[in-house]
Amino acid sequence: MDMVSPIPFSVFAQTNGTSSGKNRTCYDSGINEEVLIFAIFTMLFCVLGMLGNGLVIWLLGCSVKRNTFAIYILNLSVADFGLLTTELIIEIHWLFTHLYCDFPYELFQTVLLLMYSTGQFLLTVISVDRCLSVLFPIWYRCHRPTHLFTTMCVLIWSISFILSSIHFTIIAVGGFGKNYTLMYQFIVNAVVCLPLMTISSVVMFIKICFISKNQRRRKLLTAILLTLFFFLILAFPLNAFYFVLYVFNYIHPNLVHYGYLCTCVNSSINPLIYYLVGRQKGKTRKSIKELLQKVFKEDELSTDELETSDGSKI
Repeated sequence: MDMVSPIPFSVFAQTNGTSSGKNRTCYDSGINEEVLIFAIFTMLFCVLGMLGNGLVIWLLGCSVKRNTFAIYILNLSVADFGLLTTELIIEIHWLFTHLYCDFPYELFQTVLLLMYSTGQFLLTVISVDRCLSVLFPIWYRCHRPTHLFTTMCVLIWSISFILSSIHFTIIAVGGFGKNYTLMYQFIVNAVVCLPLMTISSVVMFIKICFISKNQRRRKLLTAILLTLFFFLILAFPLNAFYFVLYVFNYIHPNLVHYGYLCTCVNSSINPLIYYLVGRQKGKTRKSIKELLQKVFKEDELSTDELETSDGSKI
């Protein structure tokens, strides 16, 4: 019994010694209680996350000025919303068919891969961007390209789309029988993103705990640091699970269920992080829009973030 092309949950291909990938049959779990429980919780978080990210998209999309840092967060919310929507469709598809394979499942899985990779690349760029801004504030302010945020977002979406399209083309040409194509992209994501995210997160943690004194800057760094932290403990393990599957050609199905459930939880809690970080105790109640603007307001107006009164960098 071999694993078929990587999928969210417990799907196996049954083949005989001479049969091709096209003759495989998907594992039909029926109404398996464990799978059903995972599916219910996954759909619940998908719905909640779609509402939260949809609100962030609506608020930031209507109020964000061009070329501000909030463009990153807007695109991240779009990627999270797309991931949750696609995963919800996949789970509904399973409820009716009890299958995680073949068309149109592979199409939905490709879209999910697009959104997952885009979110991961965006978080990597965000972490590196903020790390540079706190380590070299004057250099960052003077040398940052005018259209940096928009250009990086377009580039990230383009790269993710190309990689996902290659994946879908390969498995479509092979009759949905090509194995491990998806795993390669998960492994590449891990190799590229994990070191950059980890180093940047440690630097920002040190900065926010021991150096930074500006409250507005601290709010932005706190929101980003929490987002990175929850991604690393909730969403990133999915890369590790697929790596185990690639190396050992087997993984317990519930681990993959768990990995996708945690990924949906991660995509759902980001709006909550922005809201909680933006709140201020003892202040008058503010709208969610004002809280988001406060967290992600571009730091061009605060010259004291560049230098302290004695000339040292903050």
